[in-house]
Amino acid sequence: MKIGVRYPFVYAALFFWLGVLLSISFLEAPLKFQVEGMTLPVAVKLGKLMFNVSTYIQMGLAIGIGLNFMFLKKELTKSLLCIYGLLVLLLCLQKFWMLPILNDQVDWVDHHKTFESGSLHTYFIYAEVIKCILILMCIILQIKRIKPEVI
Repeated sequence: MKIGVRYPFVYAALFFWLGVLLSISFLEAPLKFQVEGMTLPVAVKLGKLMFNVSTYIQMGLAIGIGLNFMFLKKELTKSLLCIYGLLVLLLCLQKFWMLPILNDQVDWVDHHKTFESGSLHTYFIYAEVIKCILILMCIILQIKRIKPEVI
């Protein structure tokens, strides 16, 4: 039995997306607070910059994947489309609802030098974990069996 990939570009883009997500959200974000001499205002401003850049990269990947699905519908399955839709919905919620509020909190910290992590910050972390799970599900759904040709 041979296996193949439904959408090679999507497969590669999903692995890149997962790498961006893991490196920014789960490595850079907590590690910057471990740097000796890093002040809270600088750390949260760095986080604001990194998450905004990361979100733009993720939006670009989501658009590229969506275009690939739109033009190459042959291998598209309902489950893949549903999971991709949830991923895009979660990304949009982060970009247009969560990040603007969290960015305002960062600006407040920059002026007042104090920070209280609220529930929205916790929800953002949960959203990042869920995005990782959804991306992994999309990666798994990319794999397909190739039936041997009958001669």
